[in-house]
Amino acid sequence: MSTNNQEPAGGDVDRGPSALILLWVTASIAIVIVALRILGRRMRKSLGWDDWTMLFTLALYVAYAAILTRLIGIGGMRHLFYLSPEQRLQAGKWSWVSQPFVIMGFATGKISVGLLLLRVVWETAHWRKRLVIFAISSVFVITVINIIFTFAQCSPVEALWNPALIAQGKAKCWPPAVQTDFAIFLSSTSISLYPAQMPLSQEVNPSFSLGWNILTDVVLAVLPVTFMYNLKLSWRKKIGLCALLGLSFTAAIFATVKTKYLTSLSGRSDITWETYELYVWSASELFVIIVCGSVPPIKPVYDYILGKPPISSAYANYGSGSYPHNSGISRASRNSRPSDPFKSREDELELYRPDTGSKAPSPYPSSHKIDQS
Repeated sequence: MSTNNQEPAGGDVDRGPSALILLWVTASIAIVIVALRILGRRMRKSLGWDDWTMLFTLALYVAYAAILTRLIGIGGMRHLFYLSPEQRLQAGKWSWVSQPFVIMGFATGKISVGLLLLRVVWETAHWRKRLVIFAISSVFVITVINIIFTFAQCSPVEALWNPALIAQGKAKCWPPAVQTDFAIFLSSTSISLYPAQMPLSQEVNPSFSLGWNILTDVVLAVLPVTFMYNLKLSWRKKIGLCALLGLSFTAAIFATVKTKYLTSLSGRSDITWETYELYVWSASELFVIIVCGSVPPIKPVYDYILGKPPISSAYANYGSGSYPHNSGISRASRNSRPSDPFKSREDELELYRPDTGSKAPSPYPSSHKIDQS
């Protein structure tokens, strides 16, 4: 990696402590939020794959925070000028090690949100269901490819953080533009945080700066609007449900800001100092995905605390549910009540879902239909 022999203005400042506070405060909040999510689903006996996927995302976030804690302890958020050669190598190593956790966390978080939406759109128009399945499947595939690209670009992999191996002819790496452009396309953090093989003149192409991940966030956020218009609800409730189900748009905003820092890294010499914002925004984005993706399932806990009766209680006699057996919804959801998909406030959406020919009895008035178009 490049280094600058000129002493930075301001002296030896470590931005690590502020990052540590952010990482572990947000991790603690995320743990509480996901715990409440699981509690809310257990209250309604409707735990599903979206809940387990979000729990896995939380585990990835905690692991990412732990690895960055190690990085900070080495001095990975100080000016490169003040680090010893060994500290530089170790900081680079732990930076690369952290990347699969946050990259996969972005993917599994979006997959959880997509699975949550499938609980609602499964019996509406087929194009909605197919769009969600395509979005989450493509994010997973592209993310796996990105992680493979991250560590396959240099042989041996140690050359990623040890440029001396390249200079000595002991390692070979792909052209920097290959990983750079793919990372920008995905809007991930895998663009060489410690770019051993990237020349100072290398410019990042921002043509895909919005990224596939950002596009997926927008699609998952906008999709509820396509069927909310036809619900027999007041506009206030429609807007509330759209906001509740469209919280993933917040993650798109964070990802866009993160991409700004991502595209400005190339050609920088003080890489340990200048990647601080990228670490912070990456952690913040993953935190927002976890929180916003978990807000809807938490509503039963909120209602219980306020002493509100669950909306679905009026339909407790309908035990067979209304999901098709191949819908991918959890068994608990199918075997409880037709309002299982969102419970409490989200139940308002379920109560107006159409009867699409399922053999299970439907408690919904025939006038309450969603346009299948």
